[in-house]
Amino acid sequence: MTIRVRESTEDDIPAIARIASAAFHPETDAIAARLFPARLAGEGEAYSWRYAKKTASLSSTDAIMVVAVDDSLNDQVVGFALWDVYGQSQAANQPLSAAQQLPPPSFNQEAYAELRAIVSADHQEMFGERGIKDVWHLDYLGVDPQQQRKGIGKILLDWGISRAASEGKDCYLLATPAGKTLYDKTGFEEVRTVPIFGVLHTSMILRHGK
Repeated sequence: MTIRVRESTEDDIPAIARIASAAFHPETDAIAARLFPARLAGEGEAYSWRYAKKTASLSSTDAIMVVAVDDSLNDQVVGFALWDVYGQSQAANQPLSAAQQLPPPSFNQEAYAELRAIVSADHQEMFGERGIKDVWHLDYLGVDPQQQRKGIGKILLDWGISRAASEGKDCYLLATPAGKTLYDKTGFEEVRTVPIFGVLHTSMILRHGK
């Protein structure tokens, strides 16, 4: 198995959306469970929403999305990471289409607004008025459940850490309980716990040069 990391393209979006839907499934992830209540969710709605969101991320000038591909599986996408990185380009972000702005019927918009408020508050608490504009913020890291425990998450994480270090910037994230062990092992410092929908997540930072 040879894993290679590269920046994502439009052709990768279906695989990224599939991996995100599987890795952050309502049955195993507290945030997904609140955003897509099982009693309401229609088949494929979470996938469609994630597809639209990742398409928007791909065109954003304030984000970098990368994929991990397995050379032994004909370059199959086996994981992805999405970093918020401000100031990478002077170009304007592309406006979202109507389809990208419209959530599916089952989507809990009140919960989403609550989530955004919690995350934004942690950004402000950590970094003040500028929020995450001066750090590399890991927004998402997902690995195909069938390919987990092979070090793919660590490879994706190391890619971002290396890029951030080349710019002299810290890395910051809000870790899920499932992901925290990886970040602990990689050297991230625990700053505080942040309750999100009844589950404690962890605000963590990796300081450049430490």
